[in-house]
Amino acid sequence: MARIAILKPDHFGDLILAAPAIRAIASQNHDVTLYVAPGSAGLARVLFPRVGEIRRVTLPHLARSGQPTEGDVPDLGRALDSHDLLIALRNDPPLRALLNQVATDHILVDDDHLVHETALHRRALRPLLGHYSRTALFTGAALSWPDRLRHVGLCIAAGFPTNRWPITYWAELARRLAAEGVALTLIGGPRERTELLLLSRLISRIPHRVLRGDGDIPAFLDALDPVDLVIASDGGTAHLCALRKPVCSVFGSSPWRRYAPFGRHNVVMTRDEPCAPCVQFSRVQINGCLSRECTTLLPAAAVAVYALSGDRTRCQAAGVRVEPGVSHRFAGNDGRPPAARPAMRAMHPV
Repeated sequence: MARIAILKPDHFGDLILAAPAIRAIASQNHDVTLYVAPGSAGLARVLFPRVGEIRRVTLPHLARSGQPTEGDVPDLGRALDSHDLLIALRNDPPLRALLNQVATDHILVDDDHLVHETALHRRALRPLLGHYSRTALFTGAALSWPDRLRHVGLCIAAGFPTNRWPITYWAELARRLAAEGVALTLIGGPRERTELLLLSRLISRIPHRVLRGDGDIPAFLDALDPVDLVIASDGGTAHLCALRKPVCSVFGSSPWRRYAPFGRHNVVMTRDEPCAPCVQFSRVQINGCLSRECTTLLPAAAVAVYALSGDRTRCQAAGVRVEPGVSHRFAGNDGRPPAARPAMRAMHPV
């Protein structure tokens, strides 16, 4: 039995996208230790009961303000060296520098914004595990796009400030859906307490409920049962919803091909501006964007008309791109004939 370390120390949604890979490793009956960010440890315990040990680690370049930072691994390099194999499911310069100091053999996932995150994981693990089904290992729920909308969840949680859709757009979307007889649930995480309160007041004349996630992951997922479809910003809460419900993601500036919620039934709506992915993902470039065309030019009316139309493949709004099944259509050359890859669009100078 090999002692395997899995290093996944980043954010909430990233850990959910790593679920197929981590479950595939854990299914091999090795002695597995999973290293995650402190704020993701509770989620990891829910998602990965077969993992032997879950340890909390803090990497300064990944820490966010307001999130738990207390880890239980004072010397990460020494801890990783106690294993026979290290699998790093994130790739960035600080992490590569850490791996260069570790003597343990390691597997490092590729860094490619044109391939879905789950496919990058499977590609890296193929020499170790062979082929595995991402779908079978992601969720046990049979999910599909609803034939008719009766109840929609509006998930306003965003992973980064530039991923936020304006709160007035959420209010307009709520009014348009309610006018068609659709029941509403407002959804957010612990950090969206104020925004949820504001949105609830903006639509106070419309019947709705509010679902705010906390540490009780199973209870949050169970509370999604009445919902047919979740319309969401790009963030960890959207990925959590994707474990139970189909998701229509309103993507702004982040790399939608890589980070779309997993599932053939899910849809991304995006402007796909020439400046995407945004330099919010860079620690050396200054983000001088003030206009946020990626979100402000994606109107609530377009999202409402699309969601109500029942046609998952087409959007009537000019300039809005609809991409169904991103996690499967942008899987790269993952042991199969490569699909045509879209050309990377040039970035406007800041």
